Amino acid sequence: MFALLGHPIRHSLSPAMHNELFRRLGVDAVYVALDVRPDDAERVADSIRTLGLAGCNLTVPFKERVVPGLDALSEAAACSGAVNVVLSENGKLIGHNTDGEGYLAALREELEVEVGGRRCVVLGAGGTGRAVAAALAGAGVASVTFLNRTAARAEHAVSTLAPRFPGVRFGFAPLTAAAFGASPWDLVVNCLSGAGVPAVLGFPVDGLAPGAVWTDANYWMADPPLLSACAARGVRIQRGIGMLLHQGARSFELFTGHRVSSDTVRGVLNIGGW
Repeated sequence: MFALLGHPIRHSLSPAMHNELFRRLGVDAVYVALDVRPDDAERVADSIRTLGLAGCNLTVPFKERVVPGLDALSEAAACSGAVNVVLSENGKLIGHNTDGEGYLAALREELEVEVGGRRCVVLGAGGTGRAVAAALAGAGVASVTFLNRTAARAEHAVSTLAPRFPGVRFGFAPLTAAAFGASPWDLVVNCLSGAGVPAVLGFPVDGLAPGAVWTDANYWMADPPLLSACAARGVRIQRGIGMLLHQGARSFELFTGHRVSSDTVRGVLNIGGW
């Protein structure tokens, strides 16, 4: 049995995706969604063991808080300090992170964008934001700046990532319109949850660099903040569904050993476009 653990989870497409892929590929398994109270975060790893799960996906607010309870981390998970896939292997729980890999793959596939040399701003310094930032740094961006509501959280992200990527300039600032407008960003990555939307709505998008791209990691918002405003002024945009397809395909491969394409996952979910 596999599962998604998070709160809230009612919007998730993961159960439908995995169960249909199990059926198509003849995998004898089931994938369920478990809504876990945030107060129980420190018990998540023990719960995975108790339930005998073969693997699970994690979403907010557990991507970071589960780490101390795991036995080992993949390089991507260790680098970002966050986990979105847990595998049970020979009695040990191994944490992985497919968010950054999925983000870059979707950006290349959908917009044919290479990130080398870009000045990037990541909105949000949680597990997803750090995973994407680590992937961007590994792909050779010039700089990564975190804008976050809590300065200490953003500072921690920088102190974790900067030693691993000495060739990339890291910084952090408050999640304000003034901080956003202080630099002509080439790439914007919005990794904020719904609670962060009001802060973003007033950001000045007219100061983005020529050829800039605005991307959103969230796939469940019908109208993510500022995507329409960016599109209206010719800034290329990317919604979060592509990242979901790629990181979901990688999660499925980790769970089962079966490699599936993002096109296969899109077809399973009956998603015709982005």
